Amino acid sequence: MPRAASICYVQGCTSRTVRSGRCGVHAPPERAWARPSARNQLRDSAWERRVRPRALARDGFACVRCGAREGLEVDHITPIAKGGTWTLDNAQTLCRPCHSAKTQRDRTKP
Repeated sequence: MPRAASICYVQGCTSRTVRSGRCGVHAPPERAWARPSARNQLRDSAWERRVRPRALARDGFACVRCGAREGLEVDHITPIAKGGTWTLDNAQTLCRPCHSAKTQRDRTKP
């Protein structure tokens, strides 16, 4: 059995709900952070399933900068925002402190 139409919960409004219990007039605007950015839409689950594990194995499950074996993250050598790719050639294993330092350097480079 279909669900009964509900009305907007803004006092005095009798229009049907569209989103978040409100009508089209009273519905909140779509939040910018709820939409993925254009560059993240290019990201595929293939990164998580194929590239990331291969990068970790290739680098011996250790940070390529300091050799740490805990808190590992796979980083893009050339950031996606600066023309990098989602491939294994552009991936490296870094520990959290080295990754943070590299990210800071990448942000200050033109």
